[in-house]
Amino acid sequence: MLYRKEVKFVVRHEDSGTPQKSEVLRKLAAILDVDKEVVLIDRMESEFGKRETKGYAKIYKSMEHLEDIEPEHMVERHKKVLEELESESEESEESESEESEEEE
Repeated sequence: MLYRKEVKFVVRHEDSGTPQKSEVLRKLAAILDVDKEVVLIDRMESEFGKRETKGYAKIYKSMEHLEDIEPEHMVERHKKVLEELESESEESEESESEESEEEE
C-alpha cells in the first residue's frame, strides 16, 4: 500500500565516531542492492558510551512514491543527504585524478 519496505539496522563503529547519514545510506543501498535515491533514513540513534548506532530506514519503489508519501521536511532532509553523497563522490574522484597525474 505504501510502496516501501522498512528496515531496522545496527552500525557498529569500534574505531570511530557516529557515522554520517550519507555513509550509512550508501552502504545500505549497496547491501540491499537498490538505488540510493529510494533509501530514506528516518532516524539514527547512538547511546553514550556505546560503539553502535541503531537506525530505521524506508526503501521505496521509486522516488515519486517517496515524495508522495513522506512529509515535505523528510523529503528535503533526504535530498540534502543525497547532495552530501554527491559532493563526497566528486571529492574522491578529484583526489584520485590528482594522484594519477602525480604518478605520471
